Amino acid sequence: MTPKYVIGGNWKLQILRVEEAVSIATAIAEALEKLDLGTTEVFIAPSYTALYAVAQAIKGTKLKLAGQNMYFRDKGAFTGEISPDSLKDVGCEYVLLGHSERRRIFGETNAQINQKVKKALEKNLKPVLCIGETAQERKDGQMEAVNRQQLAESLADVEPEQLSNIIIAYEPVWAINNPFLNPNVEIKTATPEQASDAHNFIRAWLVSTFGETAGSQIPIQYGGSMKAGNCVDLLALPEINGGLIGGASLSSETFMPIIEAALGQMKK
Repeated sequence: MTPKYVIGGNWKLQILRVEEAVSIATAIAEALEKLDLGTTEVFIAPSYTALYAVAQAIKGTKLKLAGQNMYFRDKGAFTGEISPDSLKDVGCEYVLLGHSERRRIFGETNAQINQKVKKALEKNLKPVLCIGETAQERKDGQMEAVNRQQLAESLADVEPEQLSNIIIAYEPVWAINNPFLNPNVEIKTATPEQASDAHNFIRAWLVSTFGETAGSQIPIQYGGSMKAGNCVDLLALPEINGGLIGGASLSSETFMPIIEAALGQMKK
């Protein structure tokens, strides 16, 4: 059985006004209503302050909601953090964990991310676990070693039967258009060959670690400057089961072509 497709939009700190977030989300939700998504799932991850309003605007539609991060405690004196229960309360089904911006800019470790993954699973949130190597690590031939360590440590103590609620997002750091991550790196979307190699490695690791049944079903998204102009070639690869989209998810006009490309692959 082929893993389902999952297309996610990570809005990061790009849409600052709640009214604008609602407008964009509504446009995407309305466009999705015209499509037969089948088993494909689509989510967006607005800023925390927009989550409730966006949740109300897309309620009852095919568009799902994600948090951009969460803490691994239910509640307490943790200034600036957000509880998984708060994400659930507002209507989130997914949560992004381990994004390279959280790892590289804010110093999150694999051990911390592992605590978040396990807490999200406990709370029936679907973790979107982001992994990926830097340009220097790839240049040094460390792509497999870096991603293996991130997978092994971030998924420590996760049971095979829990994998059905997890999504892996392979996001090579060197393909993310963020000067704070890549101050001296030319941003390049991974070629189909580069993406295929990484996704095949990740799939093989998952199967080896969790068994054929669990390891073969978990969706593996590609993230890193995916847009309308390159999504068809990337999504045509059988190893890629969707995308985690940044800038191209900030409007219906740029996000929908990617979703439509994924649906086209699912029908083949």
